[in-house]
Amino acid sequence: MTTYYATFLRPGTLWDPDKTVREQPYWDDHARFMDSLFETGVVILGGPFADRTGSMVIAAADNAARVHEMFRTDPWTQHDVLVVADVKEWIIFLDARERH
Repeated sequence: MTTYYATFLRPGTLWDPDKTVREQPYWDDHARFMDSLFETGVVILGGPFADRTGSMVIAAADNAARVHEMFRTDPWTQHDVLVVADVKEWIIFLDARERH
C-alpha cells in the first residue's frame, strides 16, 4: 500500500508576494526538480495556492522524514524561496482516479 503525504510549503525570505510562482527566483531550477519527482511518481499532485501564500504537494513516500529529506535538495528550499512548513500523512478514503 502506498503512503501519501500532504506537504505544505510556505514562502521563505526570497519569496515575492507581488510575483506569480513562475516569476519567483530560481523558478526554472525548481520546475526541473519538481518535474523529475513527478516523472518518477513521487509527486502525485502539486501546485500553488491561488492567494500566493504557499503551495501544497501530495507525495508518495515511505515516511514524513523522507519527504523532508527530498525537499532539502529543492533549489527553492536551498535558496529560501519556498520551504516545507509541515508534512502530514494523508489517508485517502475517496479517489476518483480509481473509477477509470
